[in-house]
This record gives sequence, structure tokens and C-alpha cells, in this order.
Amino acid sequence: MKVENNATSLDVLKDIISKYPDIKSVKLILHGVSVNWRQKYNTDNQKLSHVEESLIQKTPIKVKKLGRQEFLELDPDELETHDKYQVWSFTSKMIMKDGSAMHLPMMNFHPTEDVSIDDIVSFVRVALPDKSGAVLESGRYYHYYGDYLMTEEEWIIFNAKFLMPCVFVSPRYVGHVLQDGYSSLRFTCDDKYKPVIPSVVHTIKK
Repeated sequence: MKVENNATSLDVLKDIISKYPDIKSVKLILHGVSVNWRQKYNTDNQKLSHVEESLIQKTPIKVKKLGRQEFLELDPDELETHDKYQVWSFTSKMIMKDGSAMHLPMMNFHPTEDVSIDDIVSFVRVALPDKSGAVLESGRYYHYYGDYLMTEEEWIIFNAKFLMPCVFVSPRYVGHVLQDGYSSLRFTCDDKYKPVIPSVVHTIKK
């Protein structure tokens, strides 16, 4: 990857997408941000008392499809929001010129208390050998973007790998993305809940 530390998530995305001229279109979603279910109910008893709420799958407020070149020229300041607690996210599933779909490897880390950034990077190297990518700090936790594309079947295996150690990701995140049929990670911020634009803290070379 050509990006360096402190590059934004949009910089990373544009760097990756620019390498694949066969991408026809990408999809962005606008969605609200707030205290999530795990933060709101932090004990097992509270979670069990509100388990129905855990199954709610929120739909995007707005969906924006862009051609590859449109995305490469995207100015995030031109993206509209309807509320101050809304952000734009990139979705992993992209349509190729031949009509097929491919996924960009994306993961949202919610590590357990004793897991460090070094642990995350080490696991990425083990789980995804010979793959380059970037780990970004998102404010509370971390995001990952792989510098390559995957088929639908490879994408499912990719998500499963990060669930298996139990200490790196929230199963809720993986559950949501499997139900959606795509991963999503934000590249804009809001005034309260997600005030930091994700930026690169570690690049992973082949």
C-alpha cells in the first residue's frame, strides 16, 4: 500500500480501489450512530433482559452508489447528512464490470481488555498470510482494510477467521454483516458518538 501513518480511511479506500480498474461501482451508506447495544447493556442480566433488542437490524438512512471514478474523485464534504449523529460508511461488496460481485476485506475490531494493537497486527499476519493491508485507529477501537479483493465464499471465511479467537471482534458486528451481505466501516465522523475520523496506525506488507 502507498498510504502512510495518519492517512484517513478514505485515503486507504481510494488507494485500494485505484488498483482495480475492473471495479464498476461501489456502495456507500448513511446511517445513525449512538450508544450500541453492548454499551447500553453491559451485564449479562441486562443483555438477557433486552435480548430482543439485540436482533434489531437497522436499515441505512440513505444508499449512494458511485462509479469507480466517481468514488476516486469523492469529496466527503459534499456528502449530505440529515442529522448531526449520522455518518457515511463504505460497504465491502463491489460490482465488477463483468457483473460479478467481489468484496474488499474489512473488519471492525472490538478487542477484549488485554488485547493490544500489536496483538491485533500479529493475528492479522497469522490469519491472512502474504496479504497486505492497513490497521486504522477509529477512536475507541480499530479497523482493518485488506489491500486485495475476495469472492463471496472467501469473504465468509474471512469473517469466520476473526470470530474464532473470541478476543478481537464483536460477534454482533459479524452477525450484522453476514445478515446484510456486506461489511461496512465508516469514513466520516459525527459530533458526539464517533468524533474521530479513522486513520492509519499500522501498515501490513506482504
